[in-house]
Amino acid sequence: MSATTMKRRFPRSNVNPATWAMLIAARQDTQSGTADEVMLKLHDAFCQLKAGTTDDDMFDRLGSCINVGLVRAEQIDPVCVAPMVAARDALIRCDGIRGRHGRYGFDGPGIQAMAAGLDVYEEMLRRSTPQQMAEAAATSYHLTLRQAAAEQRATA
Repeated sequence: MSATTMKRRFPRSNVNPATWAMLIAARQDTQSGTADEVMLKLHDAFCQLKAGTTDDDMFDRLGSCINVGLVRAEQIDPVCVAPMVAARDALIRCDGIRGRHGRYGFDGPGIQAMAAGLDVYEEMLRRSTPQQMAEAAATSYHLTLRQAAAEQRATA
């Protein structure tokens, strides 16, 4: 048998071809349409909180975004961390306003801090891969669980 007639056989993979596509897509920058949709929902939540909504889901949506953004900012550069911390602090004050007045709201510096935090989050979202954002979300979730457990131990 000559080398020209010999066919090289590659072992067949048991992995679904769609899995390969998903793995490759997870390592690409976030698609523009996806980022647009996410940011539209976040800006809507911000507007509703500014307008005095009582909808806790809007607060939670923005809060989880800022927490994930803070984790991702720490992975990128300290310059990205400061606006995310300021946005987190603005949300804490926003929650305090809800506690005192029954409606969410921001103080003036909080509006500016949240707007800047959303700008940084959008840039991170657009320039990060879905995998990086998912890892930041998982880290944020675990940090939240740890914090809740520590608070529970402190009150026990």
